[in-house]
Parts: sequence; C-alpha cells; structure tokens
Amino acid sequence: MKIIIVGLAIIFISAIAQASTYSEKRELNIKAEGIQVLDISCGAGALVVEGNERQDIKVEAEIEIEGMSDEKAQEFIKDRIELSLERKGNVAYLKSKVNDSFWRFKDARVNLVVTLPPYLNLKVEDGSGSTRWRHMDGDVNINDGSGSIEVSDTKGNLSIVDGSGGVDVRNIQGDVTVKDGSGGIYTDKIGGNLTVVDGSGSIEVSGVAGYVLINDGSGSIDIHNVGKDVTIESGGSGDCNISGVNGRVVMRD
Repeated sequence: MKIIIVGLAIIFISAIAQASTYSEKRELNIKAEGIQVLDISCGAGALVVEGNERQDIKVEAEIEIEGMSDEKAQEFIKDRIELSLERKGNVAYLKSKVNDSFWRFKDARVNLVVTLPPYLNLKVEDGSGSTRWRHMDGDVNINDGSGSIEVSDTKGNLSIVDGSGGVDVRNIQGDVTVKDGSGGIYTDKIGGNLTVVDGSGSIEVSGVAGYVLINDGSGSIDIHNVGKDVTIESGGSGDCNISGVNGRVVMRD
C-alpha cells in the first residue's frame, strides 16, 4: 500500500510539473520619428497600449506556454512564435502570432505592453484576450475577435468592431463607433458623436456632446445627458431609459 501511495504521489507531482507555465520576456524598440501609424496584428494574449510623449515605440512582450517542459516550450517558441516590429515608410508594423494551424494547446499566448508617442494613429487586428488603451491623441481603429476592451483618455476618433466581450469607453474627445456582437457596452464622456450597433448585451451611455445613434438586438438601453439628438433605429428587446437629451428623441422600431 505504501508503494502505491508513493507511486501516486510521483504521478501527481509529475502532472503538476507538466502543467506549469513557461514564461519568456522580450523587448522590441523602434524610433518613432517619421512614423504616422502603428499597425498591430496579434493573436492570443492581453494587449495594453499607452501613449507617452517621452517614449519612442517600445514593446514589452511576455510569451507564456502551458503544458510543456521548459525545453519543449523554448523549442516551440523558436519554431512557432512570430514576434516582430518593423518599419515600412511611415507605418510601423507589430506582429505577434502563433504559426501553427494544428496547435491544440489553447494556453499559448503572447502578452504585449506597447508604449508609444500619443500622436500616432493606431490600427489593430486582435484575436483574443483583453485589450486596454489610454492617453492617445490620434485615431484608434480596433478589430477584435474576443475579449474585453477598455479605451480611455483619447483625443482622436475611435472605431471598435468586436466579436464578443465587454466594451468600456471613457473620456474620448472625438467620434466613437462601436459594432459589437455580444457583451455589455458602457460609454461615458464622449466629445463627438456616438454610434452603436449591438447584437446582444446591455448598453449604457452617459455624457455625449454630439448625437447618439443606436441599433440594438437585445438587452437594456440606458442613455443620459446627450447634447444633440438620440435616434434608436432598433431597440430590440429589453428596457429603454432615456433622460437629459437636449435634442430630439426618435424611436424607429
């Protein structure tokens, strides 16, 4: 019986070791002078982007692999992980990708923290994982598969196309457009106009200087303190509460 217990303990310890996470950090840098746009294409992993006037383009990457020994994880990263930052003309391209269509380990990811001058415009194709953006002056265009999105303190226009996951947008001086498949949408302090096309999930809107246009599939709608007209093309299902609108309120259901 003691031998069996020891054997089971060894198996248990081995399973824990195999399930551990291998982590590897890298840093990429490029001069921002002459660059107008940062184009980001990334797969699984968290993404944080923050403007900093004193900073060129800096990328801090953390590659995480679960379910492999350190040796196998290092080999996998060498063969299958693509991580690059390069310049072509006035555009800088950041790419982060797992190059394996037969990859069955769902927990291979590259987490990115990007610091850059706030004046740059941003274009993003993101696969999965949470994203957070703040302190940008240029326009921001995000196309996201899944995962939560947070954008704050941005002076330019903001466009978000999101498959699933919550969207939280605060303190944007330009126009905001959100097209979301599923997940709650929250916006506060929008200096321009707000357009929302939502499949499902609640919508909360507050403090929009311009007009608000909503097309909603399902979920509650709360709209408060809008400087111009509020137009709801489709309210879908769910309660609708509107107050503090200086313009007209138009319901076209």
